Amino acid sequence: MNQLKVIATAAAGLALGLLLPGVPAAAQAGAAHPAPHAAALAGAANTHVQGVVVSRVSLHVRARPTTSAKVLGSLDPFEKVQLSCQAKGSSVEGNNIWYRLHGAPGWVSARFVHNYTPVRWC
Repeated sequence: MNQLKVIATAAAGLALGLLLPGVPAAAQAGAAHPAPHAAALAGAANTHVQGVVVSRVSLHVRARPTTSAKVLGSLDPFEKVQLSCQAKGSSVEGNNIWYRLHGAPGWVSARFVHNYTPVRWC
């Protein structure tokens, strides 16, 4: 019976931990430094972001952020790309975000590109 109480208490504690918002670790320590995510967003305004193509086949590079735009070229699976900014466009498998390529003309669907850091809005 005691083992059942221990399991029930542990489950309740776990549920409360998952359901209630926690205090960020930086706030607990009293740190005055901005969060790394905020710093990355601030720095992203002046630079491009690296990404990688995660599609299984070649990914079309388009003239505008829409699936009906002219195809300018393609990127190979696992190819690294430089991303300038993001914009909303036509939906690709439920994702309507598109990335403008840096250093080359064209747009690619964010559905098939993994960005390593946040991409600023165009």
